[in-house]
Amino acid sequence: MWPKDKAAHRHLADFCHEIAVRKSCSMIQRKKHLQPSKQRSVRRCPLVATAEVTELGSGTLLSARTSELGLGGCYVDALNPFPTGTMVGLRILRDQGVFETNAKVVYCDPRFGMGLAFTETTPDQRSILETWLAEIVSQLRTVS
Repeated sequence: MWPKDKAAHRHLADFCHEIAVRKSCSMIQRKKHLQPSKQRSVRRCPLVATAEVTELGSGTLLSARTSELGLGGCYVDALNPFPTGTMVGLRILRDQGVFETNAKVVYCDPRFGMGLAFTETTPDQRSILETWLAEIVSQLRTVS
């Protein structure tokens, strides 16, 4: 299970980032560096999964895939992402289940995808997310 205390949680988050960098995760090793104010506070782990992103205002559905996942957000690969500031509903589908939450597009690369920050994650959905991340970290640990 994902650790409850902050020090252990931070250690796992840092470990996850280190493994992703070692594996040359293209979304973490970006060509242009983000401004410090725009950097995320929680690291993301590599995860390729089907994603359904729905613009909350219009109901427009975008089928895409994730490439990174963390406790606070994810990166969604998409050819026509929603613009920065758009509020969306997100569903990530895996064999192990479905994770659903609302999110905000915090950055957008018009040809590649968008970074989402989770805004309203229920406790049961957070539990699913924590389980997935713990699984990813343990799998990465056996590879390294």
